[in-house]
Amino acid sequence: MITLYDSAVRPREVATHAPTLALPQGTLWVDLIDPSDDEDARVERATNLVLPRAQQLAEIETSSRLVVEGDVLLMSTPVLYREEGELHTIPVGFVLGQHLVVTVRAHALKSFADYVEGRRGALALEGPVDVLLGLLDSIIARMADGMEAVGAELDCVSREIFGLSHAEDRHKPVRTERRLSNTLQTIGRGGDTTSHARDSLLGLNRLLTFLATKGGDRITPDHRERIEVLRQDVAALGDYETRLTDKVQFLLDSTLGFVNIEQNRTFKLLTIASVIGIPPTFVVGLYGMNFKNMPELDWHYGYQWGLSLTLISIVVPVVWLKVKGWF
Repeated sequence: MITLYDSAVRPREVATHAPTLALPQGTLWVDLIDPSDDEDARVERATNLVLPRAQQLAEIETSSRLVVEGDVLLMSTPVLYREEGELHTIPVGFVLGQHLVVTVRAHALKSFADYVEGRRGALALEGPVDVLLGLLDSIIARMADGMEAVGAELDCVSREIFGLSHAEDRHKPVRTERRLSNTLQTIGRGGDTTSHARDSLLGLNRLLTFLATKGGDRITPDHRERIEVLRQDVAALGDYETRLTDKVQFLLDSTLGFVNIEQNRTFKLLTIASVIGIPPTFVVGLYGMNFKNMPELDWHYGYQWGLSLTLISIVVPVVWLKVKGWF
């Protein structure tokens, strides 16, 4: 899909099967979402720019992501993308020419929609660099919201692990096992998200540095000031991401520690049961031999004697283990 935007960031969709693409006067931004080869070719003919293809956007080398071709800057960076509740990264390409900027992405991004919505009623933009910086600002802001959500989720996990709200579950192993399993899944999602955020932050920082260095005369002092502010935002998010990563590791270690405690408690209970069961098993086995010279077998109170001895053999180990503090 091709969408054109003017200096007021007013969208204008282009017909999918139109044979040619004519750019209206004042077009600053051409946005392509999952473009076909035909759409790529039409935009290239209309803008005289070479657009990156999907395989080029997926390259991880800096030399492939940040390229100068004459007076055109070709840039790409991974951006956080939520799909079916899960966060991933998708590559987004930016082609900055002298008079317009072209963006290429495989999916619709909320950060782009937020930028367009936020420009309603605002002053007209002066050039494509303003569009690019506005998009990057929206991407960074959206990422900050996602990382804050991850931080809040990890705080809830921390309270779940170390709080007392589930102390009663200790006597319900199945419930405890389910809770620990859910906790591990939440921590895993948090770790996965912070990993994707780290990739995106690294890409954004390199892109901003590249833009400030290679932008030439298009980058005015005001632009450089905005770029520096965005770089500071990225650096702050990088510090926050590091803290989240440390917290994920800490919560993971803590949760696995609780898993080991639960396993040890289970083994201890099995050990106690086996220790308690040995004496009565011996008594029952002894009187189950049925030798003729066992006077208790013919005794009137032999059954009561054997039953009492069995009960005593159970009670004595229980009392002894309780005194030793096993349970």
